[in-house]
Order: sequence, then C-alpha cells, then structure tokens
Amino acid sequence: MPNPRSLIKEKHERYQVGLLVDELNRRHRSTYQVVAEPDPPEAIIRSGRTTRWAEVVTAFWNEAYARDLNSYATPGETHVCVGKGPFMDMDHEFASKFVIAVKSKMEKKGYVPFREQYGPGYLVASIQYPFLDAHTFECIREEWHRGQVNDLGCFRSIYVTFRANPGYRVVRWKPE
Repeated sequence: MPNPRSLIKEKHERYQVGLLVDELNRRHRSTYQVVAEPDPPEAIIRSGRTTRWAEVVTAFWNEAYARDLNSYATPGETHVCVGKGPFMDMDHEFASKFVIAVKSKMEKKGYVPFREQYGPGYLVASIQYPFLDAHTFECIREEWHRGQVNDLGCFRSIYVTFRANPGYRVVRWKPE
C-alpha cells in the first residue's frame, strides 16, 4: 500500500498534468487526453495521431514551506507550520529553488528514451510560493543566467503553473 504522502504527490502531479492538457487544448485547439501514466514520465498524452509526454516538477519556496504544505495535505500527518520568521530575501531564495528544480529535470538522462520514442515532451513546473509576483520572475531570470545547464533537449517547452484567483494560471515559460 502506497504511503499517504506519495498519494498526495500523485494527485498533485495528475492535477498539474490536467492543467497542462487544458492549456494545450485551449492554445492549439487540440484534443489532448492522458492515455498512460507510467511515472516517469507523469503522463503520455495524445491528440489525434500526435503523442507527447509530460513531466512535473514542483518548486517550493523552501523546505519548511514544502513540509508545511505536505503535512497539511496528508491524512494522518500532524501539520507542521512553516514558522514565524523573520523571512528575508524570499524571492531570491525561491528563484534559486525553482532554477535548481527545472535544471535538474532538463539534465536528467532518464528522459532520453521518452524523447526518442515520442519526441521532446512538456515540463510542468508547479510554483508553490505564496509571494509570487513580477519581481519573483525577474529573480528567476537572474538566477537562471548565473549558472549553466546541460539541456539534453528532452523538453519542447516549459509551462509554469501557479495559484491565481480563481484556481491556477498556466503560462509558457522561456528561460531567457
């Protein structure tokens, strides 16, 4: 029996893939549907004769916030609050976590077989940061350019998802 935390992670990833599918269908007037969930990747999606794949990565503000969210969402776990702070330089802290998470996926050799079978897939980067704004994205751009990435070409594009009233927004993100 899977542990409760892995079930929450699976539901989160399934939801994020659903956001991507809805966005691709809206954007391209396609009819993508999830046809398999091999894990990895999170999903194989198909529209007509076109088959693609999707992988999800979650970027948390920090480890304490990840623990806060996961403990709150997981049945049977005691909620562990993020803490009282003070919190300083939060945008830069999150930007670093985001870049590490995305680059780790872009450099992962385990996705090469999926790229070879289906072509480059989609990376969904779920942003879990309660203070997200335009300055945060500027910090992400700055952090992105500080280091190198060994992009294996496994992803055709990156979509970021983040909370916005109501629900979530899905935006194509291009590392500039």
